[in-house]
Amino acid sequence: MKTFLKTGEFARLCRTTKETLFHYDREGILKPEHVSANGYRHYGIKQYFDFDLISLLRETGSTLGEIRNYREARDPCAYLRLLRERAGVLREEQARLARREAMLEKLVALTEEALAAEYDTLLFEERKPEWVAVVPTKPEKILGSGGNAVECYADCLAWDMQRGNVADPPLGMVIPERNACRGEFWPCHFFTRAEEGGPGDVREIPGGRYAVLFHRGEVAGQAEAFRFMAAEVGKKGLRACGDAYIYDQMSCFLTGSGAAYVAKYIVRVE
Repeated sequence: MKTFLKTGEFARLCRTTKETLFHYDREGILKPEHVSANGYRHYGIKQYFDFDLISLLRETGSTLGEIRNYREARDPCAYLRLLRERAGVLREEQARLARREAMLEKLVALTEEALAAEYDTLLFEERKPEWVAVVPTKPEKILGSGGNAVECYADCLAWDMQRGNVADPPLGMVIPERNACRGEFWPCHFFTRAEEGGPGDVREIPGGRYAVLFHRGEVAGQAEAFRFMAAEVGKKGLRACGDAYIYDQMSCFLTGSGAAYVAKYIVRVE
């Protein structure tokens, strides 16, 4: 086996490029063991293990400066601290990715439900209890013209996250019971999914029998759809017995228009 390898040979051994080796040389983290009088670089065969360790540290998020400091110090304790630090960073990243994966799975379920829904038809379903964090908003601003509703939505999510809640689907609005019973589209809160006992104003959506209506349209049409839902509930000899919840079903993607919304209305009935 050769004792020294040319740059191209060493790059092939390390499954990398000559440009990467040149960059590491300039940064002072992996210099060739020998440079000939004519400028040719030669790497020692055992430098493969140095490159392998550098690659591992790079994959775990270490900067070139951190790696250079470690290699210059050659301090085993500093090396151990670096490894422990990177292991902690990876655990945090895994937790972040797990949260993102869970969020995407919920969005998939919401979107599939909306695509399969029968719109403007009163349905009934049994629902399990659910916890949500609610944030107050101004109904008159939501029902106004322009982008006020979107502005309220963004403000409330920011308010929620500042208090420790991570915005998590499903998202939506709450119509208080006093308005829901009269079929009045008067959303006074936004909500995001939460855990029992979580930060902020966390409330339970109780389990039970719920009237359900899917509707697709602009804000004015949403209000009319909710009035229609309340009237249909009355025709069935039932009454609303709690707040109504409006679930956002990823509307802009499903309708192709930022002005239209796909919503799922639910209200507990008896």
